[in-house]
Amino acid sequence: MRTTMLFYSLIALLAACNSPAPKPDEDTLVNADFTPLEIDLENLLQEGKFPKDTLITITYDHFFKQKKRFKAYPLAAILKPLLAQVKDTSNLRITFTCIDGYAPNMNLSKVMEHEGYLAVQDLDQPEGKDWADSLANKFRPYYLVWQGIGKTDETFAWPYGVAEIRIASFIYDFADAYPMHNKAAQKGFTLYQLHCMKCHSINMVGGVMGPEFNYPKSITTYWEKEDIWNFLRNPQSYRYSAKMPGLPDLPKKEFEEIYTYLVAMQGKKPQE
Repeated sequence: MRTTMLFYSLIALLAACNSPAPKPDEDTLVNADFTPLEIDLENLLQEGKFPKDTLITITYDHFFKQKKRFKAYPLAAILKPLLAQVKDTSNLRITFTCIDGYAPNMNLSKVMEHEGYLAVQDLDQPEGKDWADSLANKFRPYYLVWQGIGKTDETFAWPYGVAEIRIASFIYDFADAYPMHNKAAQKGFTLYQLHCMKCHSINMVGGVMGPEFNYPKSITTYWEKEDIWNFLRNPQSYRYSAKMPGLPDLPKKEFEEIYTYLVAMQGKKPQE
């Protein structure tokens, strides 16, 4: 993964060759020197660093598609002691790593400004059960839920099986997947990060639940554009046993921006 030091070394090298160095995308360099935090949630719990659990009601749960009640730990109360020395959370990303390889990420400031909880028990289950039998192995150890999030808001992650949390600067964790200096592709990156990266990595950045899409070869070099579009909308029409949920409501314009990003990344491979 390219570090900040390597990035600035490259800028210096370009200048030394009498080539005008491209101006860094300044917003991506905020908190570039932040040392990443790796948080094993079960270890943190065993160390007695979790807050007291509480009973919560979620008006609309995005997984269950209905009102739900849980026993849960407030996420902000878990994170605040770990971030006590951090004065500015601008451009820090938080990644929720799940036992199945799913790894959604969000802006840390957004997480801290909303009411997230790590649920450990579905209170709508019979006494003595934490989760329905069909969900228990998937949902443990923690299921991330949010209070006050509307039905149509897709910008919040609702992962289950959350085992670890990672907090790092954007440039530290996403440099290899980010199309620096390409504004058109950056729009697609933002959409890819929202819809795809939680399962499909780019240059080994992102989730591992699904296949990598750029390294060593870009998906755009062995799949036709129209097939990518159709598969994205209805994976089961291509693969009978596909577990990937389709995105039938994704606007074609957004797909075009994602595709522009994927094409732009063809020539960008991870630093080795």
